[in-house]
Amino acid sequence: MVDRRKALKVVAGVTSAAAVGVAVFPAAALVAAAANTPPLPGRPPGGDEGWYAVARWDDLVVGTPLQAHIVGAEVDAWKVSPDRRIGTVWLLRRGEDTASLRALSAVCPHLGCVIEHNATGFVCPCHVSDFSPTGAALRGPSPRSMDSIESRVREGRVEVRWARFRLGTAERIREEG
Repeated sequence: MVDRRKALKVVAGVTSAAAVGVAVFPAAALVAAAANTPPLPGRPPGGDEGWYAVARWDDLVVGTPLQAHIVGAEVDAWKVSPDRRIGTVWLLRRGEDTASLRALSAVCPHLGCVIEHNATGFVCPCHVSDFSPTGAALRGPSPRSMDSIESRVREGRVEVRWARFRLGTAERIREEG
């Protein structure tokens, strides 16, 4: 009887260790893989978090807005989808110097529709908010002007630091995440 109990204890211990191993080894592999994951695609090399190349400086014409799309990785819970359009900006070149560059979010501050360019400036087609050629709110339900996006020119490329802002408020509040 004693030998049988010892045998059952050994079997129970081995079974328990195997059950723990089934859970621990995949979890450890997941943690190790996450630590070795390369940076998300769509970002310029060199660790410039949040900066995206969207156009060439030479493609911008003084006084003519250019719509550019921000392409990068879309992260949704556990899923990473590379090369997705994550935003849109209007690029304004006001002179020959790269310091004349200005980028405006194409997301309407009212409810988030995509702002279009027309002969008089910009317009949100969803609820007819009008904006000046520089992005200032003129009329309509938009609570503020078009949101400025940080921009720069590096090695002939126009780069923007993409950001989203809270909709429906007069105050410009950056959304995190």
